[in-house]
Order: sequence, then structure tokens, then C-alpha cells
Amino acid sequence: MPAIVSTKLKFKGEKVKKKKRTHHERDEGDELAALAAGDPRGWVFPEDIMEISGPSFILLPSDPLTCLAWDPQRQKVYAAPIDLPDAPEGAADLTSAEILAAVEPTDVNHVWVISRLSGSEGVISLRSSTGTFLTATPSGTLTANTPSRGPLEAFIPSLNSTHTFPSLSLQTHNEKYISVSSASGLGKKPELRGDADTPEDAQLHIKCQREFVLKAKVAAAEAKGEGRSSKRLLSTGPAPGSVEDEMRKNRDYQAWGGGRHVVSDRDRKDLKKAREEGRLAEAMLDRRAAMKSDRYAK
Repeated sequence: MPAIVSTKLKFKGEKVKKKKRTHHERDEGDELAALAAGDPRGWVFPEDIMEISGPSFILLPSDPLTCLAWDPQRQKVYAAPIDLPDAPEGAADLTSAEILAAVEPTDVNHVWVISRLSGSEGVISLRSSTGTFLTATPSGTLTANTPSRGPLEAFIPSLNSTHTFPSLSLQTHNEKYISVSSASGLGKKPELRGDADTPEDAQLHIKCQREFVLKAKVAAAEAKGEGRSSKRLLSTGPAPGSVEDEMRKNRDYQAWGGGRHVVSDRDRKDLKKAREEGRLAEAMLDRRAAMKSDRYAK
């Protein structure tokens, strides 16, 4: 069957209309922009396996709520109680979903740095605050005394996004899962184990720092061919309109010789004196007008 040829007339010099972004692309761009606008040290839930990286806060499904923690004094991995956020004045108690959304680590020993080895993106390791790695022994106990990582320090993460917040399961080297048993009885504490048989018995929650989640999202968008517009969100330059931003623009667009500042000794002395007298901006405008480097400085 012959190919269908367009009968629309085209003329030389006619501008090609650009295709509008689809709703999906626009929504994804808005989501990345909103993520980039937040505090880079804030804590968010990752939505993909590759977004699990950097400093992470692992919440355990115990009652009361605890987190995976490391005690360097006792050399012990344990379920540490966390400080729950207070409800607003005059409001009812927070729901479990509101607590999960608001809770953040308050101790450096509650944070684990997640990393991957090159070529094994599906396997992660968890480094404690003292530089040692979380280890799941063959007997099912969890320790963090090893300064280097091996097969016992390797975990395979999987995310379940069917709930409001994605749940995480960590599979050990012997195909078991990290789990926690709720405290039963007065004075009992939740017990951490690494020998659960199914991921349903080991549904954890994880929060990662916003800047690492954003980097992973931008890398994923770049792999799909959408990274040109998303990559600018990773810019760590000065804020628009700030003094540093103006200096950068002057260096990039008005300086001589590829960004070099050519200033004579006399000009340096005059600018230094103007800075001391509090009229540096006026002196800079006068200098631009004298050098005719800025047509607006008249």
C-alpha cells in the first residue's frame, strides 16, 4: 500500500510550527519545577527505585512508629523511636498519613547514605553515620560493623506504589527481607530482623533528600530525551536578581577576553574608595558610562 503523502502546500521561508507539549510533558515539567523549588535538604518519598540514593530515612512499620538507626556507642542496629510532629492547635490528632508526610530525622544516626556500585544499579548498600555498612548476617541479625561492603552488605530494593506513600522492601543476599516485630508487652522494644520470608511482612517506608530525588528524576527525563529543559533545574547558580547574579552576567556578557576583568590600578583604587564611602553602585555606573560598555548607563 503506497504511503500517504500530505497535500498541504509549503512555501520557501515559511516558519515551521512547533508542536505543543502534551499534557503529560507539561505535568511532568511542573512536577520537576515544584520539586526544584523546595528545600534541597528536605525529605520526600521516592517514586522509583533509581530515586533511592543519598541520605535516607527509613521508617519501620511498628507501633509506635520507629526508624532504622545505628548506635555507635553500643555498636548496635536498632529500631529507634522518633519524635512525632504535633497537631496544629485546635485540631484533632494527626493521622498516620499526615505523620508519615511530616516526620523527619532528628539524629544523624537515624540517617543512612545509600549508594550503588557501578554496573549494579539494582543493588544498594547502606552506610551509617560512622562510615560502616549495614550487614545482614546469614542468621538474620543486623549489624553495621563492617567498614567495607561485600555480599552481606548488598540489598535489593523494591517499591510498592499502590498505597498513598510508596512502601519499600529490602531483600538480603539469602533472599530474605528486613522486617520489624511490634513491641508486645510492657517494656518490650521492637526487634529488627533480616529473615522475613515474604516482602508483605517487610513493608518499610523511605524518605530521601529532595536534591538526590531531583537529580534522579532529571537523569530519567534526560534519558527519555526530555532532559534539555529539565537539566536547568539542577543549576546551583546565584538567585536571579541578586548581586552575585549581576556580577556573573557582567562577567559573561560585558567583560573582555572571555570573562577576564581588565581593571587598571587607578580604577581599583577609585572603586575601593567608593566601596568604603558606600557609593559603589554609582561609581560602577559612572565607569560603565565612561567606558561605553553599557548603553543604558548614561
